[in-house]
Amino acid sequence: MISKNYEEKIRNSVTKKFSAMGVDEDTINELVNVSIESLNEELDKIESILASDELLDLGLHTHTIKGILLNVGLDEDANSFKEIKHLFEEGKTDDEIKSIAKERISIFY
Repeated sequence: MISKNYEEKIRNSVTKKFSAMGVDEDTINELVNVSIESLNEELDKIESILASDELLDLGLHTHTIKGILLNVGLDEDANSFKEIKHLFEEGKTDDEIKSIAKERISIFY
């Protein structure tokens, strides 16, 4: 589960981004709730992957997190997730990849 502080960060970012577009409060609240739910689902998947020795789908789920964060206006946080799928191509070991992924997801806790 993401922390209450990070949930608030999402809420503030979504409110700022979508209020400027004239989006109503109910829709903004729904966007916040769906974003938090989606992040929690992806983080659960990543935690399971990191607990196993099968890292094949890690890039897919970190890429999904990057997309969610971009959608809610947290571009800086999103950018920290874009490199993970390339770590395999760079020849990083599983332990190195796990360490980097754990560091990246720590922003949510």
